[in-house]
Amino acid sequence: MIYEELTYMRNLLAILACVGAAGWIVLLQRRLRAAQMRGDMYRDIATRLDRQLSEQHAQGH
Repeated sequence: MIYEELTYMRNLLAILACVGAAGWIVLLQRRLRAAQMRGDMYRDIATRLDRQLSEQHAQGH
């Protein structure tokens, strides 16, 4: 009887740990995707500013 209760508790704890780990992974993936999007945005801005600087330099400003 006690062994069955311990097994149940262990299984429940293992399931909760797996659910928690899966949730953490999803959260980290979302944070990574957001960071990648910010990186793309900053790269685009840097490229645009570099292009404007090159154009101004070519015009002699």
